[in-house]
Amino acid sequence: MSIRRTLLLFFLLMGLAPATVITGLAFFQAREALKLEITRNLKTQAGALMEQVDRMIFERMLHVHTWSELEIMQEVRVGDIDKRLSHLLFDLHRHYGGVYKALYCSNRDRQVIAASDPTLVGQQLEEQPVWLTAPLAYGETRLSALTLEPDAETASIEMEATVHDPQHKDDEHVHNVGNLHVLFDWAEIFRLLDQSSQGQGAAQSLAVLFDAQGRVIAASARLRERGLLLSDALAGWRGEALRDAVVADADRRLGLGEVLAGSAGSRGYQRFAGFGWTVQVYQPTAVAFAPIHRMAAAFFLLLGLTSAAAVALSLFIAGRIARPIVQLTALTRNFMQKQEASAAIKTGNGEVGELTRSFLGMIRDLEKSRENLVRAAKLAVVGEMAATMAHEVRTPLGIMRSSAQMLQREPSLSETGQEMLGYILSENDRLNKLISSLLDCARPRPPNFNPHHLHAIARRVMDLLNLQARRKSIRLAAEFGAPDDWLVCDEEQILQVLLNLVMNAVQILPAGGEITLRSYAAAAGLALDVDDNGPGIPEDDRPKVFDPFFTQREGGIGLGLTVVQQILRAHGADISAQASPTGGARFHLFFPRNETLAQEDIGL
Repeated sequence: MSIRRTLLLFFLLMGLAPATVITGLAFFQAREALKLEITRNLKTQAGALMEQVDRMIFERMLHVHTWSELEIMQEVRVGDIDKRLSHLLFDLHRHYGGVYKALYCSNRDRQVIAASDPTLVGQQLEEQPVWLTAPLAYGETRLSALTLEPDAETASIEMEATVHDPQHKDDEHVHNVGNLHVLFDWAEIFRLLDQSSQGQGAAQSLAVLFDAQGRVIAASARLRERGLLLSDALAGWRGEALRDAVVADADRRLGLGEVLAGSAGSRGYQRFAGFGWTVQVYQPTAVAFAPIHRMAAAFFLLLGLTSAAAVALSLFIAGRIARPIVQLTALTRNFMQKQEASAAIKTGNGEVGELTRSFLGMIRDLEKSRENLVRAAKLAVVGEMAATMAHEVRTPLGIMRSSAQMLQREPSLSETGQEMLGYILSENDRLNKLISSLLDCARPRPPNFNPHHLHAIARRVMDLLNLQARRKSIRLAAEFGAPDDWLVCDEEQILQVLLNLVMNAVQILPAGGEITLRSYAAAAGLALDVDDNGPGIPEDDRPKVFDPFFTQREGGIGLGLTVVQQILRAHGADISAQASPTGGARFHLFFPRNETLAQEDIGL
């Protein structure tokens, strides 16, 4: 890890760690306070709901008992001949606007004598088990079990009270002349829970009503949709077992994720002691803690601004401390990559300054040693070339060639003599070629730049070598895909480059081989590939093929590709040896474009 990064991390930890800890503590304390307040409100809401449910049930049971004591109820004994009782029940049903689904009276044999709905008259009622009994100060009211319709949105409870005969109070059997039945629409309880939820936002809180056994007998609409009615899926959360918050299984049972909850048990109403029911109100923590999450976002924004200021200050301080070391590191890296020292830097005082001065002195010594080594290498090459030229001078070779040609014209020369003269001429040509290559390598001619068509130069090369290729049954092909083949170059030198490359391929390929010249547009330049399907170049030898005197072909000199590389570098171009897709060798040539020069030269 660098010194700057170490200092930066130290300053950041010193500046940000306390702020982060304080922010976390503030968020935790605010969350706990908000949780306490929300659970208190949920308990209050649950208590209010439970009180409303008790009052509603009490009022409905009081209605039933009061109506059963009306004098007109005695019409049950005579079968409601004049229909006065039925009219009363009809008026009550209409007056309470759907609170009661039906009102009807039955005699002691449980046959319906009068009803708000005429279709019920005459029906024989089955004996219903009593679910709950409410002993009121004015009498007793019985409740049958809750009846739930298939849609889970319609339910009812039958409330029943005895119709008494005031003239025979001592005889219990005669005292009971019939019963008043009221079918209470349980959807009134559903609406009460839904309205309470909507008061806090329908998606924010939900309510559930439990009976004394822990069954869900009423719930908000969203929970009714989950099929919780008349089930004991939430029995473990009833009453004191719930306490303040519900976390476990909340998502599986309620589909709300983590929730907070408040619970309140029935306290009865007036002289009605209640049935031991419980109301619970749930609120998802995602909604409950939304304010604290907004506060946390503000805290984190402030922390981010503080962090940015701390980073800026830390960068400044760390930079001041680490700048001399960073400059020395950059100087070292630049020297390692480019083998040259960068611009002078301030050495300063202290240990780092002394280290910088020592390193700069070492670099100067290395550069001086490198210059001496390069000079010695150049002198060695010049000496080698001078020695070669001294032994292989052209003047004696010219005399030898002329003499051999004149001797060939002698008619009396034997067949052996003719053969020997042929050897002399061929070796003379080889030595001349060696001398020319050495001179080209040692003193390359500067290129004469002009705009030319690369495709035209390549076609000329194919025309010049087509005869030699056909003699070896080698096919020359061209795939010129470059849309713009203008090239600012020395035509003769580029022709020499392509001739060397194609000639090498012709010489190395067996009969039936194929050579392809392929051009295409490249990034900021023009590319030309010379592919063949011959034996190829081993991967280890590809970097060496452009070195002087490196050859793997019998009779080769090893200077052709060296001259090719020198010519291309003089043009600012590049060449590399690769593997051809056909399995042979590929020489990839890349010519960068000089758009300004090209347009001026071609008159654009």
